[in-house]
Amino acid sequence: MSTDQTTSMRRKPRLGAVLWLAFLIFAFAFPYLVDRPKFWIPNIGIKSIWLGVVAMSLVFLNRYVGLLSLAQMTIAGISAYGAGFVIVKMDGPIMMAIPIGLLVGTLAGFLIALVAVRTKAIYFLMITLAIGQVVYSFASQSIEVTNARRGLAPIKREDVGFMHFTELHIFYYVALIVAIGCYVLCRYIAATSFGLALQGIKDSPERMSALGYNVNRYRIAAMTFSSFIASVGGIIMVFDRAQVDPDVVALPATLDILIVAVVGGIGSLSGVFFGALVLTLLDNFSQNLTERYMTLTGLVFIAVLLFAPAGLAGIGKQLSALFARLKGPTIQDAAEADPPQTSPAATAEDAQETQDELSKGSQR
Repeated sequence: MSTDQTTSMRRKPRLGAVLWLAFLIFAFAFPYLVDRPKFWIPNIGIKSIWLGVVAMSLVFLNRYVGLLSLAQMTIAGISAYGAGFVIVKMDGPIMMAIPIGLLVGTLAGFLIALVAVRTKAIYFLMITLAIGQVVYSFASQSIEVTNARRGLAPIKREDVGFMHFTELHIFYYVALIVAIGCYVLCRYIAATSFGLALQGIKDSPERMSALGYNVNRYRIAAMTFSSFIASVGGIIMVFDRAQVDPDVVALPATLDILIVAVVGGIGSLSGVFFGALVLTLLDNFSQNLTERYMTLTGLVFIAVLLFAPAGLAGIGKQLSALFARLKGPTIQDAAEADPPQTSPAATAEDAQETQDELSKGSQR
C-alpha cells in the first residue's frame, strides 16, 4: 500500500470525526441559536430527537438483520401508552411511569417478534403493518385503557431532584443525551459477537443455521432490542406531546418513521436524525410555502430516492465519488488497470534461466 493511500485512509476517519463533532456542537448549541425557543425547541428539536430514535430502531433491524419492520412506531406508541396510563389512570410518579413504559413497549416488541420473525421479505413487512393497525383499532375503541379517541392527558413533566424537566432546555438536553446513548448502544451491540452473528444471518441464514445458530431466536432477540430503542423514543415523545392518543399509532405516523429512515439513510444509524430534521421542518414550514404541503413532502421524498439513494448520510460519499470521476484516473489506477505485459520471449528466457539454476544445484 502506498504512502498516499495510507494518508487518505487516515484522513477519512478524522474528517468523519470532525463532521460529527460539528453536528454535536450544533445540537448542543441549538436552543441558544434560535430566535423563538418555545417554538423551535419542542416542535423542531425535541420532535426530531424522538423521531430519530424510533427510526434508528428501524434502521438497526434493516442494516444488521435485513428485516424492514413497520411496527416500530406502534411499539413506541405502546410504550407511550404505558407511561401515560401510569400517570393519568394510576396517578403514579414519573419515575415509575418511565420504566413501566419501557417494559411494556419492549414486551410488546417481543410478542410481535414471536409472530413476525417466522416470515420474511414482503410478508414480514405486511404482518408488522397489520399488527400496527390492530393496535390502532384497539387504542381507538378501548375506553378503559386508552380513553379511546380522547387519549390520555395531561401527561406533565415533573422535576426530579435537581433535574428540572419542566424547563424546555433541560428536557431537550436530557433527550439529546439519551438519543446519543441509544446510538452508542446500537453501535456497541452491532460490534459484539451477537451483532456479528446477526450480520451473518442477514447474509446467509441457511449457512448460519447449518453452523448451529438458531436463526429465529437471534431475530427475536434483535427485534426485542430494537423495540427497547423504539420504546425510548416513545417515552421522549409522550412527555414532549404531554398526551398520547391513537394518532401516534396510526398509519401516517408509521409512514413518517419510514420517510425519516429513507431520507436520512436506511443504512445509517446517525442519518436518521438528518431525516427527522427535514421532516419536522417540512411539517412546520411547508404550509407557509404552499397549500399542498403534503405534495411538497412527497416531492422531497422522491427527490431523495432519485438523487441520493443512500439518503442524506450518503451524500458525502456520492460527492467524493463524483469528484474522483471528474478528476480522472491517477497514475496508480492506470497501472492497476493496465499492468505491464511480459513478452513471450522474455518469459521463455526466465524459465530457461530458472531451469539452468535448478540443474546446477542438483549437480552439486
